Amino acid sequence: MFSNSLEDFFGPEVDIYARVSSEDQQERETIENQIEYATKYCELNKLTIREWYLDDGITGTIPLRDRPAGAKLIKDAQEGKSKKILIFNMKRLGRVARVTLDAVYELEKHGAKIKSMTEPFDTSTPAGRFILTVLAGQAELDRDTMLETMWHGANRAARKGKWLGGIVPYGYKKNHDGFLEINCDPLPGKEDMSEASVIELLYHLCVNGKMSTIQIADYLNALGIPPSYVKDNRSIKRGRRKEKTAGVWRPARVGNMIKNSTYRGIHVYGKRSNKDRELIERKVPAIISEEMWHQAQIILKANQIEAVKNTKRQYLLRGLIKCGCCGLNYHGTAYRSSPFYVCNGKTAYAGPLMGKCKSRNIPAPWVENLVWEQCVNFINNPGDTVKELVNVDEKVLDHTAAYIDEKELVQKSLLNKDDERQSILELYRKKMISSNDVEIQLTEITNEKKELEDRLRELNILIEGNARKEKRTDDVFQILDGLREVIKEELPFETKRAIVKALVKKIIVHTHFEDGVKRFHNASVHAEFSFDGIKVINGTPVPVVIFPLSMKHKAVPVLH
Repeated sequence: MFSNSLEDFFGPEVDIYARVSSEDQQERETIENQIEYATKYCELNKLTIREWYLDDGITGTIPLRDRPAGAKLIKDAQEGKSKKILIFNMKRLGRVARVTLDAVYELEKHGAKIKSMTEPFDTSTPAGRFILTVLAGQAELDRDTMLETMWHGANRAARKGKWLGGIVPYGYKKNHDGFLEINCDPLPGKEDMSEASVIELLYHLCVNGKMSTIQIADYLNALGIPPSYVKDNRSIKRGRRKEKTAGVWRPARVGNMIKNSTYRGIHVYGKRSNKDRELIERKVPAIISEEMWHQAQIILKANQIEAVKNTKRQYLLRGLIKCGCCGLNYHGTAYRSSPFYVCNGKTAYAGPLMGKCKSRNIPAPWVENLVWEQCVNFINNPGDTVKELVNVDEKVLDHTAAYIDEKELVQKSLLNKDDERQSILELYRKKMISSNDVEIQLTEITNEKKELEDRLRELNILIEGNARKEKRTDDVFQILDGLREVIKEELPFETKRAIVKALVKKIIVHTHFEDGVKRFHNASVHAEFSFDGIKVINGTPVPVVIFPLSMKHKAVPVLH
């Protein structure tokens, strides 16, 4: 709790928590100012500092437990190491009222005492708790007002064309006045090229070379041209965007650069904001002509349409096959007249490998026939799976009866709680118990009633869920009988696709190389079934949830 007296803090040790964000730094507040103030404060009051907890550059809008030093402070308080904590003011705990109050609660529940060095009050009293709430709200108001002022200032600067932070687009650099200018500086290891010339090359390959984004990415990687993260040595710095880069050109990145209107001289400020704010269009130096930029958009769109048109074959296992090497999906494609499933990692530069996947292509007819045969075998010979389901249902019936009995008991107990509450009030009216006793008893009854209501909701969910499970056995036999009739005839693709989607959860393929052999390799196919079930309506299977199936595994040689 907060203390208005330093006597509680006199003793062997105290801890100091300090925090400053980038917004605070713009107000000329620094972590060093808080450290200096706390040091002098402790010297004046003869307090010994046990440990410093410093969150430098951390916003006050995130919970204390999500801050590096804040999380350590809570952990030490929980372990009894941190018992007395000094802060400069309430804003250090949070800039949002909810965050501040949660931080105080989190520390106090572990027995830690907190004191503001500039705001003397005590939260052990109602008045002190009220002041705490007011100060927390004031801190949030101060932050919102400051942000609004900053946004207005940023919009004014944006209208003038200044670059206001964030990663500068590839091909540009920011000058001393804060404006973008074309970056013609030589690239490291590629002195004959600059970022601007890379952008020109990229658009040339798209417009004049008619190359796809995949081909452009492959070409840039083959040339060894460094992307911005590698060039600026940002790949190892902290931050989600920076940690996930592989230091290579990706097709998606190339596509985004082709679509970026900045390269034709128009940048829109504020479009990435998740807040409802004004979008400001301003002019910047153009690297690409307006005509070339629009031609690139037409070609990019044409490539996308052409990719859809090239789907000459329907793929039964579309979206179901995953690569055992990189974890990405396989997609269907045709090499000349032969259809194959190809791993997306061979072109996406994604997944844990952060590069091109070395997996082999899988012949579509072979893997589709393999999986379809397994589906047909299960439909005709489900084996012990249905028997196991029946056994499960018998156990479910036993549990359901117990749940119903418990539900009746809970409902009776809830009625008794209302009677108990009325009895307490009658005793108080007769002046047989004090107001304090009434408050204690009513609080206990309220808490007990809440626990019973929570349990009643849980029981209702369990009973309803088991009621659905009880119906499964009959559904399984009916569905399998219907499917056996359906698969006797030659099925259209849509029907087979519906059955496969209902039966197969995913298929994991591992391809293995053989030394000295160029084209013949082995593939292990691991099909995971989750029998989502099928209702046969007018001869067409319709998926419905039923029960999980076992795993299947098969290894055979494949080509390509």
